[in-house]
Amino acid sequence: MDSKLEDLMNSLGTLDEQHAHEPETVATIKTAALALHFVQHIGRMKDFWEYVRVFNTEEAWPKPLRSFGTRDEALAWLRAQVAVPYEAVIVIAGTRHNVTRMRDGEWVFIRFPSIEELDAMENSEE
Repeated sequence: MDSKLEDLMNSLGTLDEQHAHEPETVATIKTAALALHFVQHIGRMKDFWEYVRVFNTEEAWPKPLRSFGTRDEALAWLRAQVAVPYEAVIVIAGTRHNVTRMRDGEWVFIRFPSIEELDAMENSEE
């Protein structure tokens, strides 16, 4: 077991002991430990630590299919496609958008907020 995983499992064990009289909390801690063991069992710990490294950063966001200078260029390309993956991501003028087709065939663009906008929204809720 690598030292980061061992440290994490030790921390979960300590939490388990501290919350021994809280069955729901203990179950959650045990499930988290089991999930980590599963990730190790399938040989994906390196991928897990990379995910931890980029979690809550733009680096973790879905990679765009294509980039366009304008919305009109993006619409023209989308309309020419036979199929686009579900919840596809494209970039328009430097901003990521999730795109989906409506039942009437038209496209809807949902702009991804920036990390700064997400932080500002979180801070305003406090």
